[in-house]
Amino acid sequence: MAIKSPGELNVFLGHSLSDKTMKLLTQGKRKGMPFFVTPYYLSLLNTGEEGYNDETIRSYILYSNELVETYGDIKAWEKEDLVVPGKPNAAGWILPEGHNIHRRYPEVAILIPDSMGRACGGLCASCQRIYDFQSERLNFNFEELKPKESWDKKLRRLMHYFEEDTQLRDILITGGDALMSQNATLRKILEAVYRMAVRKKKANETRPDGEKYAELLRVRLGSRLLAYLPIRITDELVDILREFKEKASQIGVKQFYIQTHFQSPLEVTPEAKKAIEAIQSAGWTITNQLVFTVAASRRGHTAKLRQTLNSLGVLCYYTFSVKGFRENYAMFTPNSRSLQESREEKVFGRIPPEKKKEMYDLIREQNKLGKNLTRFLKENKLLFAGTDRNVLNLPAIGKSMSFVTAGITEDGRRILKFEHDHSRRHSPIIDNMEEVYIVENKSIAAYLRQLKEMGEDVNEYRSIWNYAEGETEPRFLIYDYPDYPFTITSEMTNLEIIPKGISAIAQG
Repeated sequence: MAIKSPGELNVFLGHSLSDKTMKLLTQGKRKGMPFFVTPYYLSLLNTGEEGYNDETIRSYILYSNELVETYGDIKAWEKEDLVVPGKPNAAGWILPEGHNIHRRYPEVAILIPDSMGRACGGLCASCQRIYDFQSERLNFNFEELKPKESWDKKLRRLMHYFEEDTQLRDILITGGDALMSQNATLRKILEAVYRMAVRKKKANETRPDGEKYAELLRVRLGSRLLAYLPIRITDELVDILREFKEKASQIGVKQFYIQTHFQSPLEVTPEAKKAIEAIQSAGWTITNQLVFTVAASRRGHTAKLRQTLNSLGVLCYYTFSVKGFRENYAMFTPNSRSLQESREEKVFGRIPPEKKKEMYDLIREQNKLGKNLTRFLKENKLLFAGTDRNVLNLPAIGKSMSFVTAGITEDGRRILKFEHDHSRRHSPIIDNMEEVYIVENKSIAAYLRQLKEMGEDVNEYRSIWNYAEGETEPRFLIYDYPDYPFTITSEMTNLEIIPKGISAIAQG
């Protein structure tokens, strides 16, 4: 029932789209650019001239001029996503053939199944994997995405990669969207993960202390369907999640996260609340990742979203600066605004250091988390829990908001020199890397003009010019892995460091 063409979209929106917008969307279709959105999600838009402002979600499904113009020539932003069979990626990791596993850090790798999980409930205009949609590794052809008979064999081979790696302890199953996979397929994937974890644990029994491999501690499913199509969260799906959590807990897996993506409080509907409660009833923690688009960066917007999600027991995990080159020009918010938001708005949710463990214990208990979290915030006079970190996914390796302004282009765009986040482990390749310079693809002045066009009072943002240096925020406890009752080996497998620097990469 998804809307897959500009004409269908306009019909569902009561013919409210302008001729200019229709011409742009039609141009994108001619270039082979996919369009996909659920009727449910369209129902959240305001098609009248009065009422609520829907720009945050509207800009997510209506493509910009720059995105349409560049589609077909979009380059991979994260260089470790460029994989050549038999050769290490930009982070130095050697991966199985194909594009099923993505990796940048020692402890975690992403699994993208060969299933309908390579589709989504909609194509987000600022999607971090738009490059993969362009290459059609991710797409909306459901018949083509049905698992082939060989998938079971391939899945076993992919699980061996996790099993035989000395450092991997965290698997993020995403896509696309992990919950786009049918229930039977998702059950098979989780069963394969469970069996892999059992084998890895069993093999450790014969290894001496100090030579043991990292065992599986964290399982995550990445999905935006809680916002795009919350009725996907069926009783059968909840049973699958509950059963997996119960048996995986018995072999030492301690963290079970649904990593979702609410972009606006408008997406937190009664249907979404029901889906959230159902997942939590299975014992899984829900964390949210926000993309800091221009519309989402308006004063108070992110604070209100955190408050809304916290009231339901959803934890904020990351607030990401929009990444990419010219294709994301319309959505890009300068990193100075991310710093400003963190220090002038998120500060009202800063948890006192002596209270962090108390809050983490609430999260671990999972019992009525929304109610207990609301009580905790009230007792500590907090508007919300600022557990998320404002960061940019560097085009090199890792996430960071540690930078200094190194220069300004002729048209006013800032040139930022970034450092990596030193609070987490990276691939050893960072020791060989050159400094990372990023040319932001929009000036602060151009950003403020966009806000003015949206009806914002730009005087409320005037301190943005002061944020010329950044420092990555400390990690909250939900980011940390539990300790093992043994010592694992320091050896890293599946790693090959080529002794040469990675060139600095510009955004522009």
